[in-house]
Amino acid sequence: MKTTAIVPTYNRPGELILSLQTLALQSRLPDEVVVADDGSGEATRRAVEAFSGSPGCPFPVRHVWQEDRGFRKPRILNEAVRNATGDYLLFLDGDCMAHRRFVEEHLRLAGRDSILGGKRVEIGRELSARILAEGQPVTCLSLRLVRDSLAGRSRKVEEAFRIRSPLLRRLLHRDRIFDDGIWGCNFSLPRELFYRTNGCDEDFLDGSIEDNDLGIRVVNSGGTIRSVRALAVVFHLWHPATWVYQGEKHRHNLGILDRRIAMRESRCVNGIDRKGA
Repeated sequence: MKTTAIVPTYNRPGELILSLQTLALQSRLPDEVVVADDGSGEATRRAVEAFSGSPGCPFPVRHVWQEDRGFRKPRILNEAVRNATGDYLLFLDGDCMAHRRFVEEHLRLAGRDSILGGKRVEIGRELSARILAEGQPVTCLSLRLVRDSLAGRSRKVEEAFRIRSPLLRRLLHRDRIFDDGIWGCNFSLPRELFYRTNGCDEDFLDGSIEDNDLGIRVVNSGGTIRSVRALAVVFHLWHPATWVYQGEKHRHNLGILDRRIAMRESRCVNGIDRKGA
């Protein structure tokens, strides 16, 4: 399959470069990368141009940008998919770094009617700052990351231990992703399935629970959610929290999910095909 990696970003050029570097170090390279830019400034454009023009860039990079009008991540993701040429889509947030077998594992487990979801290691604030200052991406579990976790700064480091044994994965519940659904920083699906469910729902008003929705619609369409936890590992660089789990916008978003589940909707209205459900 021709594979497109889609990397959403917003005004974090240093983190974005590290993310792109980890894609360039994959055991199985993506065939192309599309940077989905939700209104970043000039520094991000220059960073993408510098990376794509460097000798260390082994794939074509497209930079798809939209004007900054507040949170519109679902819209720019849909636009990125329109610009993608791959048959299979992998999503990695621009503040995350991928284990060197990230692409390989997603493709190994890919299925025509499946969306694959993983989780992430959350690198602590001080270590994230050091990694950014060094400019050296993280592509596997390291001793200093373990030490940072033991000190109580980095979190969820257990997600970095890769487990391929089916029995051990079941015993440790790494074969499950249903507890909190798809995470936008680490998922993949066939392009055809993305279009079948009408892509990302642009009616979501902030970045709290919108990534769960696509997985719900895949299941409602007759597809499955499958776990790539402890296989396709992602390392998230610290930043101040931007998630909102209260207020009018969050209630609006919850209403979308509640309706999706109750009505078993497999398509959204305001998605990649804006003609409706």
